[in-house]
Amino acid sequence: MPRPAILGFARGPFGAFVFALLALLGSCASAPSQSKAEPCRIGLYDFRSQRRFELVNEAHTARLDQYSQVRDNADRKVQSNEIVADLAGWLEKEGFGALAREGASPSRGATEAVWAMEIENGGKLRHLVVSKSTPPADYALCRNLKAGFLDIYNATYAGQATQTKEGQSPFLAPEPPSRVRPAQ
Repeated sequence: MPRPAILGFARGPFGAFVFALLALLGSCASAPSQSKAEPCRIGLYDFRSQRRFELVNEAHTARLDQYSQVRDNADRKVQSNEIVADLAGWLEKEGFGALAREGASPSRGATEAVWAMEIENGGKLRHLVVSKSTPPADYALCRNLKAGFLDIYNATYAGQATQTKEGQSPFLAPEPPSRVRPAQ
């Protein structure tokens, strides 16, 4: 009795390779185990531009729930449980924990506040605020934390549909701060 062909073309040694590849891809495509991961949210809030960047794991918000609704902005992105856990661990190792305070970051920046980072993990919420009076050594550490977060945030795919106001284009660059605008 002849052996059945995988996908009608994969016979012989090539067939074994194709079968192994399909088995591997099938195992990678399975749904991640959400029962093991804690919900985690990492946020970066720029008080000057009023922008909020949030990265959540799949245990916090399912991709389908996030991206299937039209929203006012596309600031929240969903990443795998593993990537967000690794990022949170890296932030801790690089010094977030040493500078962080318990609780939520301020919703609006004080006159000196420039930006804030917030981590909500395992029901625990902590934040750090960078201001004009942050010591230079701490500022360098915080700049490293911000760059690491933004590297992962910018590399994360998001398919968020947003609602724009009439006459508004989502592709216009924000107006530069007044200190760099040409004099009129």
